[in-house]
Amino acid sequence: MEFLISAIVIIVLLLILGVDPMMILLGGIWIVEIFFIFMAVFFVVSLILLFLTKKTKGEFLRIDPNERIGTHAVYQIQGEEYNNSFPAEIMFTDKIYKTGKTVTVWQRNGKKLKLLFDWYSIIVIGTGLPVFTALAIALGSFLKEIAPYLKS
Repeated sequence: MEFLISAIVIIVLLLILGVDPMMILLGGIWIVEIFFIFMAVFFVVSLILLFLTKKTKGEFLRIDPNERIGTHAVYQIQGEEYNNSFPAEIMFTDKIYKTGKTVTVWQRNGKKLKLLFDWYSIIVIGTGLPVFTALAIALGSFLKEIAPYLKS
């Protein structure tokens, strides 16, 4: 909500200062393009990190709240608790996560980096990577097509 109010205030200030509305629109499109590129890179990095993990069995314990990422699933592997690297799904939690159920997870125990991916994380990476890559390419193509018209 704060982001929306801030965006409206910035747009109104730019209009008051005499900035062309088409330039404001183009700036907004560029911000969306940068977001799409960032998300595509995020999913590429997540996929690379997934390839660095090994398959193991873990028991789902609970969903814990986290101040930075919302909620995350907690799994127990060989008596030790691990947090899922991706946030937990908010909707259909009772359908996706079953307390006490042993499931296949992908884990990496490094000295500095501990990773854990469950099957839900793999679905998110598998859908997010192609979707955001396609959106970034499509919007980039659109911006490339309209570039000659903006010079006049």
